[in-house]
This record gives sequence, structure tokens and C-alpha cells, in this order.
Amino acid sequence: MHILNPVTDEFWWDVARNCSYATFYHTPLWREIAIRTFPGRYKNETIGAVLPNGVRVVLPMLSHRRIGPLRWLHSTFENCYGGLIADGPVTEAEAMAIYEQAFDWSTYTFYLIDHPIGPPLNQTLRDRMTHVYSEPTYLLHLDTDFETILGRFSRSRRTAYRSGLRKGVQTRVATSLDEVRAYYASYRDAIERWGEDDHYGYSWELFEQIYYLSQEYPEQIKIWLMVVDDQIAGGRLILYWNTHASLWHGSAHRDFLGYDVMPVGDTEIIRDAIEHGYHYFDFNTSGQKAGVMTYKERFGSEMKSVNMWRYENPILKPIQQWYWMATGK
Repeated sequence: MHILNPVTDEFWWDVARNCSYATFYHTPLWREIAIRTFPGRYKNETIGAVLPNGVRVVLPMLSHRRIGPLRWLHSTFENCYGGLIADGPVTEAEAMAIYEQAFDWSTYTFYLIDHPIGPPLNQTLRDRMTHVYSEPTYLLHLDTDFETILGRFSRSRRTAYRSGLRKGVQTRVATSLDEVRAYYASYRDAIERWGEDDHYGYSWELFEQIYYLSQEYPEQIKIWLMVVDDQIAGGRLILYWNTHASLWHGSAHRDFLGYDVMPVGDTEIIRDAIEHGYHYFDFNTSGQKAGVMTYKERFGSEMKSVNMWRYENPILKPIQQWYWMATGK
């Protein structure tokens, strides 16, 4: 096995294109969003490998903190899907040899989020890590035509969708930064509605950088808007890769909730994904918010468990345990 550290973007892109279970979060674009939004805070630590049989492998990673040589690793940014991607089969022993590169003496912690369409983590790897939590994601299988999939929605979801259409809700992709600002304003309104403080949630800079990248990669990043009477009522940020379309973020302004803008927006985005040949529409995780989970279930989606795993440096583990007990982190 030949380890590549660092790995070139050309190699990474090629593996991501040829891996059947790679998602947007496994591509260089997700890393680029992190580094552009938070310059100096994140460092790319992604590695690759070429196996003896020629199969190519990439392990996307970022470090977000360093104390001397010690590093805190995540696969991937914002606790999204991570782990190995490959353009062919990888044995358990080969996978472990690659993960051992991440588990070296300089790694203080390594966090890994598994994902719903890839192979499960092997037992040897799970034995090396601690299970932190499980959270459901909601996966809609786009395995037939739109009308059939619409028929799998709950009756209340179909009713809300048709009601929103009658009320004039339209769905389209954002065409300017000012439109994204209006979407972001609906998000800040939602945060206020939830009772959170002004420091809660994602920064404008993150949305700004995502918009700029959406202009460079319009097929991979789409910022959808729900519009009522020429007013932007909210939006949906969808990230596309291979067969997987993922809802990473969405919100609606309180003034338009009565128009059923979210059911219309999500249904029209699902229609578009079907027309473009995607196999999955991933509603993503929900922060354990019961109402959000119920909303996603009503699209006839399949609930899949997503897990966070943590590797702890065995030499530093006593210090880590004291730190987590003292800080609750």
C-alpha cells in the first residue's frame, strides 16, 4: 500500500467521482467551504492511498485546533458524513492501515461521522473508537417517477404541498448574493422564533462563501428559494454529489409559514432531483427536534441511524477524560 500524505485535489476529485457512496461532504468542496469561511482556523489533513490492486482511497479530514504538535481531527466539517471513500473494494485490514495514519502519536482526538449510503464501519475500527451518539437521518429513495413518490407522502404532506401551490408559492434557485441575504434573514428570524440568542447558529460568512462556490459549481451547490408574491419567504441549501442530494440547511420566515412554503419547496426540490437522476434525497439530521423529525417522516422517508465515533489518544486519554468531565465537552 502506498500512502499519500498530502493527497492532491486531482486524486481526491477522481476518487470521489468514482465512489458509489461518496457524498458532497466527502469532496474537496466541503473542505473548501470550511477553509474559506474560517481562514486560519481549519487545516486540510486529508490523506489518500493506492492499494496493491490499484484501488484508490481517500480519507477526508480537517484539523481545527493544535497545541504544539497535537491536533484535533474531524471527518468531516460541521459533523457531516465522513470516513473512507474508494473507487473499489477495501478490505478491513487495508482500511485499518489507512485509519492508523490518522491515529498517530500527534492526534489528540479524531471524530468520525458515518453515513447512511456507505458500507458500515468495520468491527476492528469500531473497537478502536468510542461511540459518542446516534442520530436519525431521513432518506427518501428516488427509485421511481415523481407522482409515485408523491403518493408515498402522508396525506397531510400532500395536502400541504397542494395548498401551498394554490397560495402561489414558487420555488427557484437564488441568482444573487442579495437573494441569499434575504434567505439568511429568514434563518435569523427562525432563530429568534426558537428562543435562541443572537450568537446561535451559522454565520453570514458561511452562507456568503457557499454562494460564491455555488457560482463556480452550480450543479453541486444549489441555494433554493421559496417565493411568495415576489418576496423571499425562506430557502433550502442542497448539496449534490453522484447519486446523493442532501438538504444541509433550510429555514422559512414566520410571516410565511401559513403559506406552506416548506412543503412546497422540499417537494419541488425532490421533483428536480428525480428529473436529474439522483437516487437519494437526504433530509439529514434534525438536532433531535421532534417536530422536525416528524416533518421529514411525512415525506415517506426511511429513517437511518448516523453515528459519531471518537478516537482517543491512549497516552493522553487520562487528560482527555479529565477535560471532558471538567468542561462537559
